[in-house]
Amino acid sequence: MSKELMQFSILQPLSDADLQRLHQFGRLRSIGANCRLIEENETTTTVFFMLTGEARVFVTGADGREATVNVLKAGNWFGELAILGDGLRSASVVTSTPVRLLVIPGPALRSILVRYPASMERLLETLGLRIRELTETVRGFALGDVYHRLARLFGELAVERDGQLLILNPPPQREMASRCGASREMVARVLRELRKGGYVQTSRQQIILKKSLPMRF
Repeated sequence: MSKELMQFSILQPLSDADLQRLHQFGRLRSIGANCRLIEENETTTTVFFMLTGEARVFVTGADGREATVNVLKAGNWFGELAILGDGLRSASVVTSTPVRLLVIPGPALRSILVRYPASMERLLETLGLRIRELTETVRGFALGDVYHRLARLFGELAVERDGQLLILNPPPQREMASRCGASREMVARVLRELRKGGYVQTSRQQIILKKSLPMRF
């Protein structure tokens, strides 16, 4: 377990003894896909370290529509507000795939981290990064139209393989729409027009970005 925890930068300064204490304080959980880990506005005091799998972070509007604000993978940890004290969860988290998690009470984690200045520094760096990422997400929802948000999402997901930009195993249109704060129908329309223009080639297995996307839709 100590080796698995070393993938989290905030825990890397800890001694083997304190890593073992964290394991003793926490609960190792295996959870299936499509299970809610955190409910927006609920009060909990636990921190989650994702050992394997993937989960989606989202907020829900008054009309019931969901907007995805982040995707979490192995090596990510979340629920950081529990380290700072009790409070309401700011977003919901649901598993996209089966996951393995170490769930640790926030006060127990804080009692160990405060003895490691390097860990506290990494905690502050992580919080700062998440604030910047959230600011950019909010900026995109506020200022960008659906096309520009989708183009930005493509940029985040794309990888280069053999001289091509690809999105492997692309999320379904419903999830793309959630992550762009749009309807599935609007995302489908944008994709259809991009295919017509020869900008993308789509399938269930991958999306090929054949040329640079236009500045305007």
